Amino acid sequence: MTDQPRPEDFPRIRRALRFYQVTAYITGVLLLLLTIEMVFKYALLVEIEAFGPFGPLALVPEVTTGLNLSRWILIVHGWFYVVYLVACYLIWQLMRWPLWYLLALAAGGVVPFMSFVTEVIMARKVRRELEGFEAKAAETANEDDELRAVEASLTPEERAELDASVAAQVAARRRDVEPPR
Repeated sequence: MTDQPRPEDFPRIRRALRFYQVTAYITGVLLLLLTIEMVFKYALLVEIEAFGPFGPLALVPEVTTGLNLSRWILIVHGWFYVVYLVACYLIWQLMRWPLWYLLALAAGGVVPFMSFVTEVIMARKVRRELEGFEAKAAETANEDDELRAVEASLTPEERAELDASVAAQVAARRRDVEPPR
C-alpha cells in the first residue's frame, strides 16, 4: 500500500464503495446479456428483435425490421462499462491503492461473471482496510486530545523546563547521528 486515506475521506469512500457495488452488478448482468447475444449472433446467426412482425420478442435472421435488441445490448453495455470504470477509479483513488488494483477492478467488467467475484473481494477488502484506518484515526485523535490536555495543564515554568529538556535531547541525537569530521 502506497499511502492511506485521510480521515475526512472515509464517508466518500463508503459512498464510492456503494457506487462501485451497484455498477459492478449492473455491468455483470449486462456482460452476461452481451455474452448470450454474441452466442446468438455468431453461433446461431440470429439477432434479438423486439416489436417486429414476429411478436414482442423474437430471434430473427441478421436483418431486423423491429427494434434490434442485439445492438442495444452492445451499446448499453459499452456505455455502462465506462460508468463502471469511473466507479473503479473513484474507489482506487480514495483508497490510494497501487495501480494494479485499478487494473484488477477494470478487468472485472470484461470477463463474464468476474465482476461479481471482483465486487465481493474488493468490497470486503475496502471494508476491512477502512475499519483499520478508522481505528487508527480514532487512536491518533485520542493521543492528540491527551497531549493537548497535558500541554494545557502545564505552567509557563514547566513548559520552559520541558522545552529545554526536549531541545537538549534533540541536540544529543544530532551529535550521535552526525559523522565525525
